[in-house]
Amino acid sequence: MIKALRTGCRWLCIIFVSFAIAFVLLHLGRRTEWFKEKVYQQLVSGDEGRRLQAASVLAMVGGEAQLLRGLKSTDENVSEMARRGLDHLWFHAAGKTAFGMLEVAYALSEEKKFEESVKALDKLLVLYPNYAEALNRRAAACWQLGDYDKSRQDCERALAINPNHYGAWQGLGVAQLQTGDIAGACQSLRMALRISPNDRVAQRCLKKVEELMRVIPGHGVPRREADSV
Repeated sequence: MIKALRTGCRWLCIIFVSFAIAFVLLHLGRRTEWFKEKVYQQLVSGDEGRRLQAASVLAMVGGEAQLLRGLKSTDENVSEMARRGLDHLWFHAAGKTAFGMLEVAYALSEEKKFEESVKALDKLLVLYPNYAEALNRRAAACWQLGDYDKSRQDCERALAINPNHYGAWQGLGVAQLQTGDIAGACQSLRMALRISPNDRVAQRCLKKVEELMRVIPGHGVPRREADSV
């Protein structure tokens, strides 16, 4: 009886360890470039449901490079799914607690309670100073309050952490425009469109800024960012 129990326990241990190893290998495998590229192909070639699933999976496994590539797709459905994936990835970048605090601040902004939103984001950024999305959201709230210098500074901080944050490039552009840096605004908006070429809001903003540069004496349309990088 004792021998049988020992044998049974031994087999249970073996089974448990085997499952644990399999789980770890599966988890690691899902984060390989091979797996991400396989999911990316589903993003660009699947139906709407598969594309949404692929964007979600890429967000969960850190497939930022693949999502950024999808963002540039000429297929706007692919681009939109990639944008959703990046939003999820960047919003959750600092963990569950930080995301919950960000949700509160975001809700306050949606209610146009921008001062309260800034205060909530101040507290969040004390705890998570490298949370790029929180900096981007505070920049937007500061812009709404007319604090364009603070908005610009927060966008610059967000971009120092995440240079691919097209929303922060767009925010920097409109803040620069408000502070009189028209050429800088033009360059920042072009950077936003270099990352997210299908963003219609950034397209409209850039068109207006370029038109403004043509009519203001002493300003010319600067070289495109792609020509100067």
